[in-house]
Amino acid sequence: MEVPAMFTLQQIVDAPPTDVVRAFTEPEPFAAWFVAEGFRTPSDRVTIDVRPGGLISAVFVAADGTEVPFMLRFGELDLPHHLVLHFDQPAEDITVDLTALADGRTRLDYRSVGLSDEQQATIEPGVATMLGHLAAYFSQ
Repeated sequence: MEVPAMFTLQQIVDAPPTDVVRAFTEPEPFAAWFVAEGFRTPSDRVTIDVRPGGLISAVFVAADGTEVPFMLRFGELDLPHHLVLHFDQPAEDITVDLTALADGRTRLDYRSVGLSDEQQATIEPGVATMLGHLAAYFSQ
């Protein structure tokens, strides 16, 4: 039986946790960072129900009009410091911890569990890029 892969990433964001958590709870900041290569995520195609079991429902849209809908489900929430997200396809559990730093910035710790080694090899670099977009959103 294959053991699910795990990876962790860290990103420093130039905003306090109360602002950074908006990237997971509000359509506009979510759409600004949650993108895949060759796709954008229009904020008017994002709905977010912030509660345990609530859904984030959105659509990736390519330049040629191709659409790829996706959903995540919220798990445990202790906002603005901790949240858990679940993807069903592929099966993945994501834990995000937001820690206030003394200078008004936030350390975002992202942990993914459940992907196969092959899925992780594809997804981890994309997530690293996405977290860079998240940091850039709050640096504007």
